[in-house]
Amino acid sequence: MLQELFITNFVLIDKVTINLCERLNVFSGATGVGKSMVIGALNFILGGRATADIVRSGKDEATVIGTFSLKDKNLLRQITKVVDNNIINDEDLVLQRTIDTNGRSRCRLNDMPITVSLLKTVGEMLVSIHGQHEHETLLHGTNQLYILDDFGGISRLREDFAEIYHQYTEKTKLRDALKSNQQERRQTMDLYAFQIDEIDEAQLKAGEAEELEKEKGIVSNAEKIYSAVSSCYSQLYESSEAVVERLKSVIRELQSVAKLDETLQKIFDDCGQALYQIEDTAFSLGKYRDGFNYDPQRLEYIEERLNTIRKLISKYGGSVQEILSYRDEAALKLKQLTGEGTTAEQVDEELQALTEVLKQKGSELTQKRLSTAEKLSPLINEELHDLGIPHGRFCAQITSPLLNKNGNSDVSSATSYGFDQIDFLISPNPGEDLKPLKKIASGGEISRVMLALKHQLAKVDKTPVLVFDEIDANIGGRMGEVIGEKLSSIARSHQVICITHLPQIASYADEQWKVSKEVKNGKTYSTIENLSGEARLEEIADMIRGSEKTDITRKQAQEMLRDAKRKAKSRHSC
Repeated sequence: MLQELFITNFVLIDKVTINLCERLNVFSGATGVGKSMVIGALNFILGGRATADIVRSGKDEATVIGTFSLKDKNLLRQITKVVDNNIINDEDLVLQRTIDTNGRSRCRLNDMPITVSLLKTVGEMLVSIHGQHEHETLLHGTNQLYILDDFGGISRLREDFAEIYHQYTEKTKLRDALKSNQQERRQTMDLYAFQIDEIDEAQLKAGEAEELEKEKGIVSNAEKIYSAVSSCYSQLYESSEAVVERLKSVIRELQSVAKLDETLQKIFDDCGQALYQIEDTAFSLGKYRDGFNYDPQRLEYIEERLNTIRKLISKYGGSVQEILSYRDEAALKLKQLTGEGTTAEQVDEELQALTEVLKQKGSELTQKRLSTAEKLSPLINEELHDLGIPHGRFCAQITSPLLNKNGNSDVSSATSYGFDQIDFLISPNPGEDLKPLKKIASGGEISRVMLALKHQLAKVDKTPVLVFDEIDANIGGRMGEVIGEKLSSIARSHQVICITHLPQIASYADEQWKVSKEVKNGKTYSTIENLSGEARLEEIADMIRGSEKTDITRKQAQEMLRDAKRKAKSRHSC
């Protein structure tokens, strides 16, 4: 669970520490006060995209720290696999991320520096965020497929299929290249060979351009440098009026009187030390001057070398490293085209073997998806009945060429997801046929289907923290109590964090926070306050009626809280 979230200088938040409970945590507040900033801060330490705009105006950097307590040993082992074992030595996991006004981001895990990509990998294992506009993604077939696979626990099988599909597509490209026009193929091979030779002939080294630019600055100013160094050396050491000789004269005069006064003795000692330092400096200047080698031809070589590098950069990439990467890629393509004896027929044989594996894996995927759909559909129907669509019917429909009676299927119909097309069908009213969700469902119905899916997916989701950002979008207050019950149910197995405007949902919270906005000395601040007792009762009443709340409103709020507590207690005792 996420025990503590520390936020400082993040957008409108100055500094706040939020101590979360292990069940249902609700954040409420008026529109525009900054509730979404809490989710934004959490997403920030989970490796989400961020810009310097999130740094509070007038501050140098923004910082968010999340402290997680993990009881799941299996999850700990999984996280340990992707990070250094020395970082994780107990059940506490501290994620920290800072961004400054220049957009530079720094990440730490248990006080050890890590990359943003690693932070994102760990974050996805700890927290799953469901955004307020996520219901819109439910209309896309690919997302419906992901939902079905997640529920059935078959995402890994889909990933295995995707890897084989990638091998198949690459082999297909190679086969097509081998079968292409031989003259065109030879021209392509000659081009790759020429490019490789041109790059190899240059004998590029990483960082070479930067070193040459530095040397160019020295060589092109060689006379100026040599003249200045020689002059300084002469003034310090060689000339008749050299600083060293004049300082020695000062020391000799001071020596005769230094013992007569402690102050003069100190000055005498300082002069002696200064003499040593100046002599050392003069020695260094003389050594630099004697070793300075001005070669006019060196500047010419540097210019030619830089011109060569610039020419290659303009043709093959924006840096020496990109040029070398292009060279390796060209060499690989040339090797494939050359084939080292590989023929189109040989590749065809390999493709045939991959085709059989694809069909076998695809068939396994299809059967598991069919089985999953049979389990999911009736569960979603029950959920829809609870959510105010009493006659609603839901069906996860799977169409696939692998289901044809003749059993023949062409792999050209496959994608990296398999052979299947997934359509979520719904009939919200009695007597209506099942039709694709995207064609007939209203915004409120889509939101309810998404909530129903989330409730069921939560039962199989291994992510310990689930975040729902304004889950009440497009849903009226009448359904708030049902949603609150479902969130409370999810919170029995997961820590839940929820942003809501509905008092019916907020009343089910185990902990509630109020987000407010105020102006002090011309600056705007968002504050976050933990509510309990009368303060929470007043907030629920505000959510019901706003600033015009009455004693009746407060009684309604009290009744909501009492009923939610009673139902939660009854459910937990079951």
